Amino acid sequence: MSATGNHHGDTLKPARKRSSDRRHRARGQSMVEFALVFPLFILLVAGMVDFGIGLYSYMTLVNATREGARLGTTACTALACTNAVKARVTAASGGLNPSSVSVACTTAAGAAIACTRNTAIPPSAQNGVKDGDSVTVTSSYTYHMIWPLTFGTQIPMTSTVTFMAE
Repeated sequence: MSATGNHHGDTLKPARKRSSDRRHRARGQSMVEFALVFPLFILLVAGMVDFGIGLYSYMTLVNATREGARLGTTACTALACTNAVKARVTAASGGLNPSSVSVACTTAAGAAIACTRNTAIPPSAQNGVKDGDSVTVTSSYTYHMIWPLTFGTQIPMTSTVTFMAE
């Protein structure tokens, strides 16, 4: 009886050792899979964050340009409104470089005119913006990526808005 007991005891020890080896191998396999997947996951998350910030920057630029064009069509006075439009775009964008903002005024036919408006004299005698003329504001901004990916570290963004003078 003791021989049978020893026989069963001998076979159980290797069985326990084999299950322990399997657990170590499974743990090692999990670590290798994690090491392969984790960098891809981090890259994906970083790309999504950078894309979100870039999209926010672009939408801010578009809205700031719209604000400037609206000011140019409704509040231009006898003084040139170019600087006022640039200041409005800069203020609405939260720090956009004023030198990256251009303002152009055109007649209804498309000819360039001065970005001024004088409501004190009749429209026929004005040499600036009249009702029906357009004010075009173009703003540009260079977005600097947080995590540079395959297409570089800077993305140029441009927004152009044209409103008719009222």
